[in-house]
Amino acid sequence: MSEGHPAIGRSIDLLAEADQALAGTLARMTPEDLAGPSLCPGWTRAHVLAHLARNADALQHLVQWAASGHETPAYASREQRDQDIEDGATVPLARLRADVISASDAFRARVQSLRGRTDLHPVQVGGGALPGDQVPWARLREVTYHHVDLDLGFTFAQAPPEVVRAGLVEAVERLGHAGSPPLTLTGTDGRHWHIAGGGAEVSGKPADLLLWVTRGIQHNLTSHHPLPTLPAWG
Repeated sequence: MSEGHPAIGRSIDLLAEADQALAGTLARMTPEDLAGPSLCPGWTRAHVLAHLARNADALQHLVQWAASGHETPAYASREQRDQDIEDGATVPLARLRADVISASDAFRARVQSLRGRTDLHPVQVGGGALPGDQVPWARLREVTYHHVDLDLGFTFAQAPPEVVRAGLVEAVERLGHAGSPPLTLTGTDGRHWHIAGGGAEVSGKPADLLLWVTRGIQHNLTSHHPLPTLPAWG
């Protein structure tokens, strides 16, 4: 059994919950926390938060593109994106916290314009095509995954189960195209996800399976075979 992305309106509603949860973590963070490592190789927690702020800005462009059909790229260039993250990672905690919250709020206000639309245009992001009705999901995924990446107590186990399941559906599709060995993921909820047609079984809670397939972190998973190294999520 598998489940796809939440519908537009549901993704927007879940995003409000995800932003609220992130704001709670932000409120508890200290300057020392900010400088610490994240689960993203080479990034501090400050880098993660700077990325979340600028991603909210970038996806506003995709909302406009999806609604109008007029090409509005998410970022001016990959180089500019990377520089904006590096610059944002140097600002004090209070300023970065306010930046993340204000950018997130602005995206949620803008994305409401997609609610109920059935005539949205596809957009381009990260070198690939994205259906216009998945732009809200793209932001929900970013907020949820990078909240986990902060490594400050929020895990996929705290995310709504439907977000975890949708993430697994997307991740196994990506891995199948990226050359992953055939695997069957079996959740403790009785659901199954097949990578490259299915193969050696890996079992665990859906949240732990998602952590492994997206971040390469093995936690409470069981298998009769050594767990392979999966292609990088990117």
